[in-house]
Amino acid sequence: MHEGEEVGDAYVYFITAASEATLLRVAADVAALPGVPRGVFAMVTDDEAANLGAGRRVPLS
Repeated sequence: MHEGEEVGDAYVYFITAASEATLLRVAADVAALPGVPRGVFAMVTDDEAANLGAGRRVPLS
């Protein structure tokens, strides 16, 4: 996992190098940790996306 960064009103972490299903499972596990606020979501995209934040939004909590 790469360092996180603020993008608009969201804090973004980038996770890569696995299948989409595995990455979403990891993201959901992190979203379920104590102290993580409700409303967490994943953005499914690829490295050729025109803009950061472009892609399919997947609710995690």
